[in-house]
Amino acid sequence: MDDINVKILQQGFGIKLVSSYRTRTGLVCRTDRGLLELKKTYSDDVSLETESALKEYLILRGFDGLDKSYRTTDDMPCYRMDDTAYILVKYVPSRRMDFDDIDDMEETAKTLAAFHNAAEGFDDERIRTSGGSADDFFGKRAVEFSRIRKRIKTFGDYTPVDLMIIKYYDYYMDRIKQASELLENSGYWEAVKHAEKKRSICHNSFKNDNVRKNEDGTVTVSGLDGSSIDVSITDTANIIRRYMKSEAADERGIAKIIESYSSLRTLSDNDLGIIKGMLVYPYKFLKLCNEHYNKRRVCISEAAVERFETCAEGRDKEVKLAMSI
Repeated sequence: MDDINVKILQQGFGIKLVSSYRTRTGLVCRTDRGLLELKKTYSDDVSLETESALKEYLILRGFDGLDKSYRTTDDMPCYRMDDTAYILVKYVPSRRMDFDDIDDMEETAKTLAAFHNAAEGFDDERIRTSGGSADDFFGKRAVEFSRIRKRIKTFGDYTPVDLMIIKYYDYYMDRIKQASELLENSGYWEAVKHAEKKRSICHNSFKNDNVRKNEDGTVTVSGLDGSSIDVSITDTANIIRRYMKSEAADERGIAKIIESYSSLRTLSDNDLGIIKGMLVYPYKFLKLCNEHYNKRRVCISEAAVERFETCAEGRDKEVKLAMSI
């Protein structure tokens, strides 16, 4: 048993560690207060305190599918030791929601809608506002994409990835333009103003270990420290995008996800148009460009080329699925 973990639990949280074992997400601890999980966090104290306040608000509004956090002996949301911050939560045996499985996706969508309903109106000056971030993000990535192609043509001596950028440049620039037009025609900026007025909350990371299904069938949501005031359907678009990565993704599956979300939180035609715009935007391809051209590299690996090729091969399916909404 690691002495540092004994010290963190005892000094930081006033809890006695009996035994422990590691998992992919943290350290599961058998303690004098039951099974707990110790995790590292990279969030600052303000974000963690905001998360704590948001959890209290959600519970008061009837949303109790949240991970239970423990405060330190100094009544802080995390314990810091040697420049590392640790949080402690109740351990509940669970699994990730499978974003390739349509049943899990429907349940995820319903849980997300319930979260959005309960979180709306959260009035805390510490929570950040990121309204309009999608349109701003689109614009910045378009400028960056244009700069990348200019750099490629200036230096010549093309790599296989460079050749793909040149080949697909016009196609992806057209998609960026199409996405921006869909946002504008669907009243995106009005939705931003409405979100700020209603204080709509966007989770911003409703995926992976932040949405888990427990052994008793309930769903637990965590990772609220990155939440912000924004157009909440940004989350909805993001979970659909995750589903679209699956080989089994089809128009019927997307319709089911939207139907599940809408069963608890109504989506207007404009909402659907905004979601469509967010999905038409070539997020994956431009992310690959950003990672590839903004990092120092010694050589172009076959894996890097394959990632670009795979992404480009799925371009027609992406647009078809997005436009089915």
